[in-house]
Amino acid sequence: MKNILKSWSLAALTGMMVFTTACDSDFEETNIDPNNPTDISADLQLGYIERTLINQVHNYAVAGECASTWPQHLSKPVYNDADRYYPRLGSINTFWNTMYSAVIADADEMNSLAVEENNKTIQGIALTLQAISYQYLTDAFGNIPMSDAINGTEGTFNPAYDTQEQVYTQIFTLLDQAITLLESGTGTIDASQDLIYGGDASKWIKFATTIKFRAMMRISDTSLFSASELQALVNTGDLITSNSDNAFIAFTTIATPNTNPFYDIINNSRQDEWSVGKELVDFMLASGDPRITVYANPNDNGEYVGKPAGYINPGTSGYGAGAISEIGDAYMAADAPLFLVSASQINLLLAEAASKSYISGSAEDYFTTGINASLVQNGLSSGSFSPSYNGYTSIAEQLWVSTFMQGYETWSEWRRSDIPSDLPLAIDPQPGVNSIPTRFTYTNDEVSLNSSNVDTAVAQQGEDAMTTKIWWDIN
Repeated sequence: MKNILKSWSLAALTGMMVFTTACDSDFEETNIDPNNPTDISADLQLGYIERTLINQVHNYAVAGECASTWPQHLSKPVYNDADRYYPRLGSINTFWNTMYSAVIADADEMNSLAVEENNKTIQGIALTLQAISYQYLTDAFGNIPMSDAINGTEGTFNPAYDTQEQVYTQIFTLLDQAITLLESGTGTIDASQDLIYGGDASKWIKFATTIKFRAMMRISDTSLFSASELQALVNTGDLITSNSDNAFIAFTTIATPNTNPFYDIINNSRQDEWSVGKELVDFMLASGDPRITVYANPNDNGEYVGKPAGYINPGTSGYGAGAISEIGDAYMAADAPLFLVSASQINLLLAEAASKSYISGSAEDYFTTGINASLVQNGLSSGSFSPSYNGYTSIAEQLWVSTFMQGYETWSEWRRSDIPSDLPLAIDPQPGVNSIPTRFTYTNDEVSLNSSNVDTAVAQQGEDAMTTKIWWDIN
C-alpha cells in the first residue's frame, strides 16, 4: 500500500506522544479514523479516471462541436462557430490538460499503487486507460508528449514531443503489457469502482485487445501496420464483437455528474442549439435506414431535415429551430450511455480487414453482423435494415453512420477513409480554412509554456493548422 499520510505538525506530534504515554498500548490499533485512511487501495481511483475519460471524450464543446460537426453528423443552428471551423480553443485546452493530468497521470499513479499491491489486474487496466488516452490525443493533435509526459516528479516540466509513429509504437507496447497482466489473473477489481465493466476482468481483456485491434486498423496504411499481428488478435477470440461486451458508462436520471453530459443541454433549455447534419440525414433517408428515427427527431412539420454545415446566420437561411431535426431523444436522455468501443464498429473494421485480405473470414458476414449490432444498440430489431454490400466503400459508409454521437471515432474513421467522399466544406467557413479540419491546433498553454518542443513538433509534422493531416491520414 502507498502511505498517503504526508506530514504532521510538530505540535500535533508532540501532543500525541504525551497523550499516548498515559493510554493503553493498543490505542493505535483501536483508535483508527475510517474517514482519514493512511492507505488507499489502487482501484479506488478507477471510477474517477473512467468518468473523467468518458466525459472528456464526449465533451459537447469539443467532441460535439468539433469531432461530430466536422464529419457532419451534427450541426449547430445557434452558437455555431465550431461548425464554421472556429473551435472553442479554451475547451480544447481543457481537453488536453485534463487527459494528461486527470486520466493519464492518475492512471499512472493507480498503476504504481497496483504494483505495490501486486494487483496485476489493476495494473493492466491502468495501462489500457493510458493507451486509449494517448491515442485520442495523438489522433486529435498529431505529435504529442508521451515518453516525457508524466515525468514532472523527475524534473521534466517541458516534455519533449514524440512523433505520431513513436506514440503508436508505445501504445501497442502498453496494450501488450496490459493484456499480459490482465491474463495473469492476479488481483481483483472492486466492482463498485469499475463503471465500465463492474469488476469483470475477462471483459477488460477484451477491451484491451480490441483497443489494440482498432488502433492497428487506424494505421493500416502505414509501414507500422502488421496484418499478421491483426490476424493474431482475431485468433484470440477476445475482440468485442457482441453488444454484451461493449465498453460504455451507463448514466442515471439522478443529477449531474451522474447524468449524460449531453443531457445538460436539455436540462439548461439549450436543445435548440443542436441539430443533426444534412449529409447524415440525407444519406440515411436515401437508403431507408430506420436508425434515423433514433438519431434524430422530426422537425415541426414531422419531417427529418438536417442542417448544412456552416452559415453565419442559420436562422435567416431557413435552418433555425423548428425547421430542422434536433438530436434524437434517446441520445439526449439523462441516462443515455456513452461509448468507448462498440461491437458495431469492431465488426465493420473486421469486414474492412477481411475485404483487404488482412484477415481470414467473410467480409460480407462481418458487415452484416456490424449492421445488426448497431440496430440492436439503437433499440431496433436485428435484420430490420440490410444495406447493400459492395465492398470497402459500403463498409466505410457504415462506419461513418454507425459511430453516431461517438465524435472522435466518427472523425477518425472519416479522415482515414475520406468516405463519404463528397462531404462539402462548411458554408461561411473561417477565412483561410479551405478544407474540413483534420486536427486540433496545439493549445495556448503548450504554445506559451512549452514553445520550443511545440516548434520541434511543428517542424516534424507540418504547419500547426487545422488542415494539416495526421500521419495515418494519407488518402
